Amino acid sequence: MSNLKNIFVSVFHNYLDGWVYTILWTSIIIYSLGFLSYISDHVASQLSLLIMIFGLIGIGFSFLKLVKLNISNSYLKIIFPLFMLWQMYIIMRGIQGFNFSMLLSLLFSPYYFLHYLVPLFILIPANIFFAKKMFNLFTVLSILLFVVFLLFPNEILHTNLIFSEQVVWTLGTGGGFLLLTWGYHTKKRRVIALLTVLLSLFISTIMARRNIMLTFSNFFIFSLLIVILSRSQSIRNKVYILTIVLLISAVSYAIFFSFQDKLFGKISTHLSENTRGIIYDAFINDMTTKDLVIGKGFLGEYYCPGAEEGRDTRFLIESGYLQTILKGGAISLILFLLIALPAAYLGIVKSKNILSKASGTIVILWLIDMFPWGMPAINIRYILVWTCIGICYSSVIRNLSEAEIKNSLLLFSK
Repeated sequence: MSNLKNIFVSVFHNYLDGWVYTILWTSIIIYSLGFLSYISDHVASQLSLLIMIFGLIGIGFSFLKLVKLNISNSYLKIIFPLFMLWQMYIIMRGIQGFNFSMLLSLLFSPYYFLHYLVPLFILIPANIFFAKKMFNLFTVLSILLFVVFLLFPNEILHTNLIFSEQVVWTLGTGGGFLLLTWGYHTKKRRVIALLTVLLSLFISTIMARRNIMLTFSNFFIFSLLIVILSRSQSIRNKVYILTIVLLISAVSYAIFFSFQDKLFGKISTHLSENTRGIIYDAFINDMTTKDLVIGKGFLGEYYCPGAEEGRDTRFLIESGYLQTILKGGAISLILFLLIALPAAYLGIVKSKNILSKASGTIVILWLIDMFPWGMPAINIRYILVWTCIGICYSSVIRNLSEAEIKNSLLLFSK
């Protein structure tokens, strides 16, 4: 009871400032939609920039209101400041080559600069009210996915690969988190989450984006695992559920190969292609021992002629692990893993509720996706990762029972 009392007191305190949470998540949506409008070619770039700036102002304002510098976990209290100091070092090295003409690129591209500040989301205290606001945000984004798909089906499925990718990552990822936290939601929200993940998987399959297919397939697999492992049910029921999963997989496999030439021809061809081998070789050949240890700074590039028209160097490499090494070296990657791996362990193994286990799962899925993509960026996905890391390190959240979380969510839905 004392645990429940403490969390209710904490949540009620944050409830008084609930409008700040609303501004934060609304601003994240505004910034994300501004970026989508920019790469869609349907909105003037100047207007898109204004939308993104407006979103960033809202994020900055609400962030300063919500952030708390005291870290309760003793391990994180040591590792996280070291990680952020190294992030600042990466930025300082890049400033040497910075000029103000690059400002628009820094704002328009989620991969340049602002993502170094995203880990600070871990300093926003994790509580049930914050989770409730996050669930609401992801529901809105999921609905927006269907709206955008209906408005621009041809562009999403055929003509604009970058727009297609970002639409799915921005508007579909939240549906995956809702699926992982299935037990906390109403039937209507569950349907929205399920359809969102299915539509995202459909789009990524048509557009032959293997890394996105992997992530959204894993949302299904891990959400089922969470349900199976978290419920005290008989072996017979667990076998029954697993049988259903296998049947669904078999049916999906049959449908895929029945229509692969007409509908899935692009992914059928793409699956057998090694499209990144040359890029990876160029990266390894260009990086010195020093570069591999400390990176090249946030503006660092590697020599890769022929990969991009009109350029002999590349700013991005299609792997989160290699991208982290390119900018901040092995030191940056090790510090990140020292934060992420214990978070996943705490969330999945050392917790009593699905919210923590789902948060740990998000971290694991990000570590998996960092092989084929998983790029640090100022977007919904990366913000969700660091938010989930914060939840995993919160002993208060991890020790809540399912009943306590559901009662808290019910309280704040009124």
